[in-house]
Amino acid sequence: MRHGRSPSALALAGLLALAVAMGVGRFAFTPMLPLMMRDGLLDAAGGAELAAANYAGYLLGALTAAPLARRWPGDPRSLVLASLLATALLTAAMAASASPLVWLGLRALAGLVSAWALVATTGWVLSALAQAGRSSEGGWVFAGVGSGICTAGQQVWAGAAG
Repeated sequence: MRHGRSPSALALAGLLALAVAMGVGRFAFTPMLPLMMRDGLLDAAGGAELAAANYAGYLLGALTAAPLARRWPGDPRSLVLASLLATALLTAAMAASASPLVWLGLRALAGLVSAWALVATTGWVLSALAQAGRSSEGGWVFAGVGSGICTAGQQVWAGAAG
């Protein structure tokens, strides 16, 4: 197996990567929206615009991820790591601005890079699991989507409550 990782460790890495990509890059905004509305930062129309920007970025990212991966100057792991770092930074950058226009761009870019992370992660990990004869562990990778969404929601809820 490449990189000396066990198949189970690779499946766990994939789970964690998708938890960040989807939980932070795609779905952390959803539980924050009511709080932003409560605090007067955004109305429903503005929230819909930010969501649409993220969806459009995600669509573009899904369509461009494979060509990007083919041209990426490194192994698939480095694309996964770069995409995850960008996802986290772009999402965190929303707190540094009060401008809905800036938020629009940040949400679009977060959608783009979270799609890159999802496609790069699944391509890398599922291929490595198949090479190791452990394709059956691939489901653990996709459990990262649900765990990321759940964790993001719980963190927002805990922050709002405390």
